[in-house]
Amino acid sequence: MSGLLDRLLETGIPVLADEPLAGYTGLKVGGPADILAIPRTAEEVAQALSLAEQTGAQVLIMGRGTNLLIGDGGLRGLVLLIGNGFEGDSVVIHESRCIAAAGIKLLDLLDQLCQAGLSGLEDLFGIPGSLGGALAMNAGAYGVEIWPRVGWIEVVLPSTGMQRYPGDEIEYGYRRATLPRGSAITRAELVLDRGDSSRIRTRCLERLADREKKHPLEWPNCGSVFENFPWEPGMDIEYENLEIALGVYFSRRTLEDRGSCLLPAWRLVDACGLTGRRIGGARISTKHSNFMINLGGAKAAEFAALIELVQKTVKETFGIRLETEVRRLGEWNEELRPLA
Repeated sequence: MSGLLDRLLETGIPVLADEPLAGYTGLKVGGPADILAIPRTAEEVAQALSLAEQTGAQVLIMGRGTNLLIGDGGLRGLVLLIGNGFEGDSVVIHESRCIAAAGIKLLDLLDQLCQAGLSGLEDLFGIPGSLGGALAMNAGAYGVEIWPRVGWIEVVLPSTGMQRYPGDEIEYGYRRATLPRGSAITRAELVLDRGDSSRIRTRCLERLADREKKHPLEWPNCGSVFENFPWEPGMDIEYENLEIALGVYFSRRTLEDRGSCLLPAWRLVDACGLTGRRIGGARISTKHSNFMINLGGAKAAEFAALIELVQKTVKETFGIRLETEVRRLGEWNEELRPLA
């Protein structure tokens, strides 16, 4: 790594060696990165990716870390942080279109859209993280997703540099977007609707108040931990247990009548009696059972053990395997087993 570090320092890009990542994640856990680079422009992103490719270093593109669980052993290779100060977090608005840098906080971007009287993404108000992160995971809430509003994105690729892709050329789905492999989003255009600023502001504040009421935002967290379960007709799960726990609306007959749907992960966790369960400093929130919070001094391994406990219990109870929204990355110094 010393060769890559030296070459990055020569470029003038802000670089830190053996930098603990806990301060850069929503959960406030995570060991050190071999190298943390903080590019300020798309050109610096291209330089860093090119040097990493030349030296064979693995790369993690990171926004504001709100959807990451990084191991206590840290991350090997290069972490490229596209967040504060990236291109001044610039926003350019022209009529119903907005161009924004990937590092801007989603909350700050939506606030500017509100002031400009641009509507379409109010339901995402209060979601943490950056625009780049929201695009990478197709952030959504209340039935609204960000990708249908994307006109284009600009990304940097290690070999070919800057590329622009129309939004409709990128495949996306529930909490995912199929971006070019190894790419880093640097800028995007959003296509919105004209509206009344006061009404847009009211909608934004309603969504924020709803989140503050339902979600444990007063504690370090990573947002929703588990994806809602995509149920399809004919699936082999424990329907009797599901109906007993959640009611007739989740009976086999009712589900078959409804067709494909998403089963809410928080209800499955809660039905298993796991709300409030704690391992070390990691706890399943009593306010919302699809959130895990850091009570202070938690380790990444404790969150990993809690996730494993939930997955094991929900599988045994309902025959359903919950997948995580949070991405587990890095190295793990210890493996904690879930408490009985």
